[in-house]
Amino acid sequence: MKDHIYDKDTQVGESPAMSWDTADLYRYEQSIPLKIPGYDHMHHMMEKLLAVSIAGNNDIHILVTGAGGGKELTLLGASHQEWQLTGMDTSFQMLKLAQQKAEEAGITGQTTLLQGTIEKLPETALYDGATCMLMLHFIQGMEAKKSFLRQLAQRLKPGAPLIIAAVNADLASPVYPVMMQAWREHMLQAGIYAEEWDRFAASLGEQSDPVSGEIMMQLLAECGFSRMTRFFGAFWVEAYYAIRD
Repeated sequence: MKDHIYDKDTQVGESPAMSWDTADLYRYEQSIPLKIPGYDHMHHMMEKLLAVSIAGNNDIHILVTGAGGGKELTLLGASHQEWQLTGMDTSFQMLKLAQQKAEEAGITGQTTLLQGTIEKLPETALYDGATCMLMLHFIQGMEAKKSFLRQLAQRLKPGAPLIIAAVNADLASPVYPVMMQAWREHMLQAGIYAEEWDRFAASLGEQSDPVSGEIMMQLLAECGFSRMTRFFGAFWVEAYYAIRD
């Protein structure tokens, strides 16, 4: 089995107020599709964009950052049994969940799981594509975000695709309260507890550090990516396709 979890050092860029290792992982797995309208559709579009971008290539290696939970790994692995997948996450518990999902999906032979941050990957390891789904807003501070994105670009082959999704909220926008109220109504109607919404709403700008979509595009351009195109949006969640220069 290739999905043994290797420890590559941990916790750079993770908010000290939040620990995925003490989170209710079962509740997380069950609730996140309820929180984000089109959550599954977003991931299926991710798979299609990656597949089209690297069609015709052989010996494909994909890097999945923030791989804890296993959503991207299981979808990509089941859809493309010829691909090799490397999943990284700072949380050991979240990676254990990813390992369980990989075993259930029968993709352990094509999956490698690494605990740690992207800086720990060998600089000589170049990937044909990468995903960064719903994790950039957990990296605190613009310089830390830039460092992560530059490191990510350095580990992609020129022309390789990146699929990135994040909570891209402009907390100072006049429309922020309206969007948040509408999102609250969606979550409560979907079955999310009011207390869970309250914790999520309070975490934005505190335990997480979202930026606007405009700043996201600027960050990608500054850190080695081009041809950025938004392909998904749901309340403050946005997903982009980009190419490594």
